[in-house]
Amino acid sequence: MQLDAAQLSHPDIYRILIGSIAPRPIAWVGSRSKDGINNLAPFSFYNCFSSKPPIIGFSSIPRSDGRNKDTLQNILDTRVFTLNTASYALVQQMSKSAATLEPQEDEFTYAGLEPMQAPHINAPYVKEALLVFECTLHDVISFGNEPGSGNLILGEIRHILIDDSIYQDGRIDFLKLDPVGRLAGPWYSTIRDKFEVDRG
Repeated sequence: MQLDAAQLSHPDIYRILIGSIAPRPIAWVGSRSKDGINNLAPFSFYNCFSSKPPIIGFSSIPRSDGRNKDTLQNILDTRVFTLNTASYALVQQMSKSAATLEPQEDEFTYAGLEPMQAPHINAPYVKEALLVFECTLHDVISFGNEPGSGNLILGEIRHILIDDSIYQDGRIDFLKLDPVGRLAGPWYSTIRDKFEVDRG
């Protein structure tokens, strides 16, 4: 079978992407509106792109009515955000924070999470998260105005908050971090079933 991507509908290409690019790490992004309202939302179009400077990126797709999602609008307004690791122990709260709320509503409260003030930037983070990046906005790349057109938000990591229990000798203990990844539909994955392969 051969498919012409340009001829596929947005739902069709979306289903192919999320069913084939997996597992996808989750950017659990904390931001604050210019009016001081906290926001928290997970995004599974996410990765790291540079280590010097340390640049991470995630993509936000507009709401169905065309408005920017609160996360993107907040970051455009304040130019800062936190990126919290979604560990398995927090997966239910992370999923709940994905609800489509209005800008005046607080996802921390809705998901039953305690927000903490980031030490170096004007943004909240998840108190229970074992690893948090404090980021400043580097750039936003928009891919269009069609339904499903993403906005790639690139942030530079300025400070890192790490729980002592997962950090030793300059390395993260990823088994203790226990991050979850996104699959298609309601499915998620963990890194608990792993294997080792020598390079080269």
